[in-house]
Amino acid sequence: MKKKEELPMVEGYEAVKTTISMMTANLLAIGFLVVFGALCWWVFGMIWGGEEWRFSFWLVVLLVAGIVVHELVHGITWLLLLRKGFRHLSFGFLPGGVYCHIDVPMVKRDYVIGALMPLFLVGVVPLVVSFFVGSYLWLFLGIIMVVSALGDIMIVWAIRKEPADALIYDHPSEAGCYVYHKTFQP
Repeated sequence: MKKKEELPMVEGYEAVKTTISMMTANLLAIGFLVVFGALCWWVFGMIWGGEEWRFSFWLVVLLVAGIVVHELVHGITWLLLLRKGFRHLSFGFLPGGVYCHIDVPMVKRDYVIGALMPLFLVGVVPLVVSFFVGSYLWLFLGIIMVVSALGDIMIVWAIRKEPADALIYDHPSEAGCYVYHKTFQP
């Protein structure tokens, strides 16, 4: 479980909780996996033929490494954008998933970049590489890592209409965030 921490107070802003259900995210991920996975597998087969795929020990290693790298990419991206130290990051497990948490409010743009960076680096890149090199191993890794980013996509979708000047604080114990809106000050 994530550690409990107090919500930071930001002068001139009011916080609103925006979270997603891990159960909902995981159920959607299963459906998305079937459809997206089948489509990618079909495209791969059209390019590279119907070569038989075999289970590999390296697939398990890549999947575990992919999960770790996914969370590290969240953290490193946020740290680079915010120029903060590693002491602001925490990693761990939630029921239904793993997490990276940063305890610093940030502008919406930085939060979105950090939330979606693993989708591209750990999901889309291996998927695209698989189509060029003909590797089932990279195909499978890419599919799973794109699907594993679905929760991040859902969080970004939930805050898509928030104003650009809203501050975002990663939720410390649930999948989601707090959105800080500017309060009216005469």
